[in-house]
Amino acid sequence: MEGEILQATSALVRSLEHGDASSAARVYADDARVLAPEGELIRGRADIEAYWRAGIALGLSTVAFERQLMAAVAGKFIEIGRYAVAAKVARNGRIVDRGTYLALHAQVADGSWHRAVDVFDAD
Repeated sequence: MEGEILQATSALVRSLEHGDASSAARVYADDARVLAPEGELIRGRADIEAYWRAGIALGLSTVAFERQLMAAVAGKFIEIGRYAVAAKVARNGRIVDRGTYLALHAQVADGSWHRAVDVFDAD
């Protein structure tokens, strides 16, 4: 299970770094929730895809997750760690958003593991 979750996180990072919001959204459960750093609650896979698409359009270029804890809780897995998201800006500039994240991974009907909840808390 943990290996599948780590592979899904790697797929999320690769998808975002390649500008593919559709693939990034597929690591989320259909009814997933994302609490963005600016406090916006995004509901459902389609809106999560739109959220990541907007980030890519703004220049999102790299994403990193540094897991500090992974633990089983009531048949799900909780992951806590640090994140860094970089975006390219005009004239070779770069902005990096760093903070703490919490992800809740849940097993869906087909037996695969997906992100059910993501919370991003910017520094």
